[in-house]
Amino acid sequence: MKTSDPIRPARADGLNERVHLIPLGHEIDRAVKPFNTYRAERAYVIVVPDNADLDEQMLEKQRHYMKKVCEGLLAAGVRPEVAYCNMFDILDVLQVVSSLIVKEKRQGNDILINMSACGRMTSVAVTMAAMVHGVTAYYVHADRYATGDDAALEADHGLSIVETGRVEPLYNFSIMMPDAECQLLLCELCRRGQGMTSKDLFTFFHKKGIEGYKFLPEKEDKSGGYVSSSLNRELLNRTNRKYLHKLEAAGYITRIWSGRRFSVHITDAGRYIACVSGLFEDDIR
Repeated sequence: MKTSDPIRPARADGLNERVHLIPLGHEIDRAVKPFNTYRAERAYVIVVPDNADLDEQMLEKQRHYMKKVCEGLLAAGVRPEVAYCNMFDILDVLQVVSSLIVKEKRQGNDILINMSACGRMTSVAVTMAAMVHGVTAYYVHADRYATGDDAALEADHGLSIVETGRVEPLYNFSIMMPDAECQLLLCELCRRGQGMTSKDLFTFFHKKGIEGYKFLPEKEDKSGGYVSSSLNRELLNRTNRKYLHKLEAAGYITRIWSGRRFSVHITDAGRYIACVSGLFEDDIR
């Protein structure tokens, strides 16, 4: 019998689902044992793609852990879904985990993240994603490890052997994010992988239906930019005031100037913000 769930109550109307996100390394117990305590309908088991550029022996080992964890979840009454992620790329981890969080929150579901069934770098990324989106990350304590005399137990337990099943929710503190429109712009810069001119910026906000960008300048010069006009200046002032100045001050973008023209480029810090925004839902594999 499952004991009471100490994390969060279900939604009052009873229509929500409890969904766990489990980025998975070489662990089994740490992924499965929490469900002796926590109610859940579904869990995403997040693993490296089967065609990842890794040693075949390592991939085969990972397939074993994924299979054992999915079997353990089913036995606990939890429906597993597999999602794929480059676990060695912190930006990809942020992107995949955050997109899954946003997707499930839109459906009114409760999300919990297991940050202890994966490697150290991945655990940092998933904890960051949890704090940005205000969901609970938890740590599953190991009682001992599959080393020395217990090394033979790794195939059935993973690297960590969990007997007591002690689970510790992590304290959440808020991470301030840029406003929604700035996040959209950072994601667009991240997708493009190259700079955006003022014309690119105006066109992007126009296509997104952002207020103030309903009309665009009509005349272009020989280089493809807009000819200076009152509307061009108005849009440039709006773009600077509402977006670019704030993002530059935060260190998320930089400008490269060529004469009187500039292009906007995303920084490494800006890529982190774009990936943790959860706005890459369509890119989830």
